[in-house]
Amino acid sequence: MQKKSILLAENLAYELSLDRTLFQKIQVSIEVGDRIALVGHNGVGKSTLLKILAGQISPSTGSVWRNGVVYYLPQISTIRQKITAETVLDFLISVSDEWWKIEEILQTQFDTNVNLYLQIANLSGGEITKLFLAIGLSQQPNLLLLDEPTNHMDLQALENLRQFLQNFTGAFVIVSHKPFFLDQVTSVTWELAPDTLKVYGGNFSQYREQKQIELEAALRSHEVARKELKHTQTTAMQEQQRAAQSKHNGRAKFLNGSIDRMAAGLIKTKAEVSTGTAKKKHEAAVAKANQKVAETKVKTTKVTSIQLEEKNQKRRNLINIQGANLRVSERLLIQNIQLHVSSGDRIAIIGANGSGKSSLVKAILGMENQTAVLDSGEVLLAPAMKAVYLHQTYELVNRQHTIMENMQAANANLSYQLLRQQLGHFLFKYDDVHKSASVLSGGELARLAIAMISISEIDLLILDEPTNNLDIETVEQMVVGINDYQGAIWVISHDLDFLSQINITQSFNLREQALQIRTYLPNTPEQYYQELLECHDICYSRPV
Repeated sequence: MQKKSILLAENLAYELSLDRTLFQKIQVSIEVGDRIALVGHNGVGKSTLLKILAGQISPSTGSVWRNGVVYYLPQISTIRQKITAETVLDFLISVSDEWWKIEEILQTQFDTNVNLYLQIANLSGGEITKLFLAIGLSQQPNLLLLDEPTNHMDLQALENLRQFLQNFTGAFVIVSHKPFFLDQVTSVTWELAPDTLKVYGGNFSQYREQKQIELEAALRSHEVARKELKHTQTTAMQEQQRAAQSKHNGRAKFLNGSIDRMAAGLIKTKAEVSTGTAKKKHEAAVAKANQKVAETKVKTTKVTSIQLEEKNQKRRNLINIQGANLRVSERLLIQNIQLHVSSGDRIAIIGANGSGKSSLVKAILGMENQTAVLDSGEVLLAPAMKAVYLHQTYELVNRQHTIMENMQAANANLSYQLLRQQLGHFLFKYDDVHKSASVLSGGELARLAIAMISISEIDLLILDEPTNNLDIETVEQMVVGINDYQGAIWVISHDLDFLSQINITQSFNLREQALQIRTYLPNTPEQYYQELLECHDICYSRPV
């Protein structure tokens, strides 16, 4: 039975300016039941393509045909900028005359109850995402276009989204930098590049396997082309040497009297003609071989290069907390905390949004302008411990300073040239280093923050949702850097792919106001994921 088409797009292109085209020659079709992952490097135009497919913006060239209701969910940062209502109820009334239906969808589809009188600015990223998905579902869409809905979501919110997408009867296209999530919900992968969009059958892992096969085949073709070029150049050189030797032999015979001047002249002329013909022939062959080498050269996108250095390689105790309680504005978030961190430890903490993960870090570090405090028990920190905290909003970066000024503040002992060189590893080049940090995108802010960390001497590196806003390639480079780093790491993240690759030695789940150690570690992601979900189910199935 032939599937019903929902959307067809032909020859799409989008020009940012007269001299820069974001992408071109895009041909896509979407049918009922399609589950599509849209992947590509940051800045390649994934969000722009979704907006074009949704009819939010017009392409520079090409056309889009739609059959049915298409709902577009933008990134959280974009959503927040557009909300002007004060409470959740005010906002729902402004978007629908039957706003209570949206509340029902939130409860039935996403297992979420939202206080209607809560300030909408106080909703978490996951709650905002589910609210806007519920708004979309109230319109009974045939096609969902989802731009990074997995950012800022805790584990249970991700699980709710996974179940919803698996049960959704229409089609969807999703942009996400979480491979573990994509593997569970998609069956087709679109890879967007500036000059094309390639369609791969299968989920993200299968797409990566196909890409690896393509890469290996391309490298083999390039190696064959290089060998052929070398052979062609060698053949040309040998022909030139033979022609030169023939000419030399004719002159030698004339000089020793073996042949007369006329015969020597004929040999010379024949050799020159032969040399000229052979030269043209071999020049053409070498040019063709060079072209083949150029055509088969494997194009790679340079990604961030990250190298971290710890302040002190000698193992020592950094943090020791015994029986302390965490309070925020007198509200108890975590009780009877038992936590020990030494040099070289790699600790992961996972838990629901608002459970106190970030507040615990801020209280330990005694960060300014925060209300989180540790009372009771015992809290011991190593003297002169150097900790760097990478917040999920990249507060480490001073938005009023330039990129270079931020780097200079991170390590005043490094020369200007070394700082420029390090910024180059993070793809900040030329005059870019003098741009104000205030104009950087989320991904660029993340890269700058990591660049600053990379030149800092660190005892303890604390990463708070570090992979939000980063494309998969940059996350992979972050993993390389972290695995080369010998100091202590404390990670707050719901990104199971990231956690599974950075050699976590101890994992905690923050629930029911307790920091509980987990049996499984993220390097066994399936078991780790199931254990966390079981903990959540047990927790919330208990009578209150």
